[in-house]
Amino acid sequence: MKETIYTIPVNDAFATDCECPICLLEKDLEEKTLSFILGPSSMEPDTRVATNEIGFCRRHMKQLYLKRQNVLGLSLVLDTHLQHQMDLYQEIVKKHIKDVKKTTKINSGKMIDDLSDFFLSLESSCEVCNKMNSTMERYFDVFYWMYDKDPSFRKKVVESKGFCLRHYQQLLQFAKNNLSRKKLTTFTLEMNTLMSHNMERILNDVQWFAQKFDHRNEKASWKTSEDAVPRTIEKFISYCDFK
Repeated sequence: MKETIYTIPVNDAFATDCECPICLLEKDLEEKTLSFILGPSSMEPDTRVATNEIGFCRRHMKQLYLKRQNVLGLSLVLDTHLQHQMDLYQEIVKKHIKDVKKTTKINSGKMIDDLSDFFLSLESSCEVCNKMNSTMERYFDVFYWMYDKDPSFRKKVVESKGFCLRHYQQLLQFAKNNLSRKKLTTFTLEMNTLMSHNMERILNDVQWFAQKFDHRNEKASWKTSEDAVPRTIEKFISYCDFK
């Protein structure tokens, strides 16, 4: 099957020896999205409107700073984002302050609830996440199209090391909207076999890693267990930066 701009990243990820090809796609996409936010687009009105209103989650706020790509640009983005959020904060306070001064528990509770919702919304909204989620949905669509139409790609999938649990859950959910009932049954059975085999492999590795600390196994080979702990963690929660 001829590769296109849509299929190349997915094909490349599944040609890589790793615990979860979708993690590779997401990690690469995250890097590109962070660079986009910190690039010239940070000065564009549309981008600034989005970053002012939506902001960034805890993970991506940290990642934006650690990239050190454009600290000045980041400071300007944070400046206008903070100004916008402070205006919203003051609106909530202004809405309740007169009633709160009446010192009733009910009135104070209403302001506390509104402020709590406001602060929680800051953590749960993220412009980086939004851009990534949109592209990841397209990657999932491409995955199912290739799985259905390209035998060589399907072979890569069933011979891979499976997926992290988070991406496996997403894969199953998206499958319902991308595959016919018959193909969905076949896909689910194949993926369950794939995941069962590879979870067993991971379990054997982490068990042998622990057993290697027994003095009786001191001279035995590590086999494939030397990096079993980080691989097991990533199998549970997706890719991590262990540096």
